[in-house]
Amino acid sequence: MLNAKIRNYKCFGEAGAGFEELKPVNLIIGRNNSGKSSLIELAEYLTRPRDIRAFAHSGNTVPEVVVTATITRAEIEKWFPPPHSGEDIPGSDWESGRHWIGKTITFAVKPSGEGGLVEIDPHPENDARMDKFHKIALKKRSALFGSIFKRLRSDRDIASESHEHSADVSENGTGATTAIRHFLTKANLPSLLVEETLLAELNKISEPDMSFTDIQVQQLDNNEWEVYLGEAKKGRIPLSRSGSGLKTLLLVLVFLHLVPELINAEKKDYVFGFEELENNLHPAMQRRLFLYLREIAQTRGCIFFLTTHSSVVIDLFSNDDIVQIIHVQHDGTEATATRATTYVEHKGILDDLDVRASDLLQSNGVIWVEGPSDRLYVNRWIQLWSDGELREGVHYQCVFYGGRLLAHLSAEDPDINAEEAVKILRVNRNAILLIDSDRRKKGAHLNDTKKRIIGEIEQMQGMAWVTAGKEVENYIPVKALEAYSNKSPVQPIEQYEAMEDYLDGLKEGEGKRYERNKVLFAERMVPALSKQDLESLPDLRDKLTDTCNRIRTWNGLPAK
Repeated sequence: MLNAKIRNYKCFGEAGAGFEELKPVNLIIGRNNSGKSSLIELAEYLTRPRDIRAFAHSGNTVPEVVVTATITRAEIEKWFPPPHSGEDIPGSDWESGRHWIGKTITFAVKPSGEGGLVEIDPHPENDARMDKFHKIALKKRSALFGSIFKRLRSDRDIASESHEHSADVSENGTGATTAIRHFLTKANLPSLLVEETLLAELNKISEPDMSFTDIQVQQLDNNEWEVYLGEAKKGRIPLSRSGSGLKTLLLVLVFLHLVPELINAEKKDYVFGFEELENNLHPAMQRRLFLYLREIAQTRGCIFFLTTHSSVVIDLFSNDDIVQIIHVQHDGTEATATRATTYVEHKGILDDLDVRASDLLQSNGVIWVEGPSDRLYVNRWIQLWSDGELREGVHYQCVFYGGRLLAHLSAEDPDINAEEAVKILRVNRNAILLIDSDRRKKGAHLNDTKKRIIGEIEQMQGMAWVTAGKEVENYIPVKALEAYSNKSPVQPIEQYEAMEDYLDGLKEGEGKRYERNKVLFAERMVPALSKQDLESLPDLRDKLTDTCNRIRTWNGLPAK
């Protein structure tokens, strides 16, 4: 756990801003000059506290870093010792102190890394107890303290370097060429870490756009050394003739694989602060790079703080258990940082970044859904049915059309049909459309709009998925409904039953709450869904098999 704030530092005022928790991947987003880099500096400070008074917010106000942590049983037992008999004795230190186990204490981080009490909740009633909590706070440290911090700035490069240059890789990439050269030429360093590991990891991110056969360093006429990358059809190309995006990929890999080896450290000892890695990278390359970092964080135990402007990256991580998105905003006077945890907050981020519909052109395929709650169900179904293989933002993108907007959609070839309708194929030729049937009884007819769009999209080899029941929510299995209602057993929802009516039958007024916030209802439902439950639901097995195989085809993957 890490709840840390910095006050009166650069763009952050007395209220402070920081991290409500610590995740393996911490994505920091916002406009230029909003304060993203200041949060990177907060993470760095927490690993190695030092004097930050030189960076005062205004006037003579002294910056302060505060951390909120939980008081442990061991800490209470040290200062409020339990009786030897093991029984609570009224009026004893233990009897009065044990109530603070699990409570929160906020402490200011000193240059030594130790804490100084700021506040405790609940506040003790007498000075004697306060003195003990001051001593508890004194030994408190942040969860990042002692980690090795390495920062890679947005202004970076890999350049040729002299023989005398240091292999200590700096925040702007200086030293990377020398580090690679040392691994390839010095007997005390494993050359295979460059020749095999670095090469393989580079290809893992760059393919299929680029594929490299070897990594070498060669000495130039001016006696400086330069990195060369070999490609099958181009031969060896000096890195100076390559784009900055490729240099970013190589720098990231140097930081992750070579830098720890140089000081005989493990990746789990590191906290990395990488800024705007997406610069000059195609969206598909961005996805592969950031998913690679996620994999490293999950498997190697290191922690990433990543600043970005990329809507691609935000979409990629908007619903990921090991990633948090921190939105930094500046009102012209001070900056604030908010953890985005709901759909509304994510939508606000996209609006803030001025994301346009044209971003969807770069997706491998689009699943059109009525609204945000349907997106939650679809993503969960695909995750379960593909055993985690297929993910939104990587293999497909969900787009909202809104039930009433369906009449304005068209799947006909945009070059043939001149009617004033939204052309699905203008966004992406690979399309699946999920439509609520809205039937209230068996045999009821679909309306003319739905019949038209189904015919059009099927004619273009797209997939039109009309729900077997009234709407998407009629696919919810009984086990999830039992978990939601805290009742067992409950009757399953009928195929054509309205969800609001069903929920009112479970508890009066529950249907109205559902209608007011279907997204919140979906967020509570999707964790309770399982693959086994989905297999028994009407037509869902066949629809999901078809959906997943179409997505695999869009991405050049074999069908299953």
